[in-house]
Amino acid sequence: MVGTKERAVQILGNGEMSTVVIPMHRTTGGVVELSHVLNALPENAWAWSMLELWGVGIAPNGMAMPSFEDSIAASDSGYQLSWRELVGFASGLNQVHDCLIVAANSPQDLSRQLIEKDSCSKLLVAIEALDSTRWEIVISENLGEAEEIKTRLALLK
Repeated sequence: MVGTKERAVQILGNGEMSTVVIPMHRTTGGVVELSHVLNALPENAWAWSMLELWGVGIAPNGMAMPSFEDSIAASDSGYQLSWRELVGFASGLNQVHDCLIVAANSPQDLSRQLIEKDSCSKLLVAIEALDSTRWEIVISENLGEAEEIKTRLALLK
């Protein structure tokens, strides 16, 4: 799997961006979950999409998690959802092994094809879990809350 820093160039283009890396396993014990990462972000009206997921927990709409993961992989736009839906979904996860979740102002900017082929500078945030070892969160510096988000994310380390 390509790291977020490399993907960030693809995802957020040549615009200004910051990457925050957070180990999933704290040296003091405990695990940094997706819900913790999301708590560092402001409540928002952005469009969200899960483009990749491998995890353990409760899938939406009564689906089995493997079927849900397959449906994400098969869709050009991933699984699109609102902030509240994403936060609710994250609260039902027991563990995330790998994932890629992105946010933009518009759902039209969340196409996998756009992100993989073009430098989609319209994305605001990309959250990636890598091999159950770390979170890499890429934040567009064009986002007004970028500094506050980075500060809150740093507290999770």
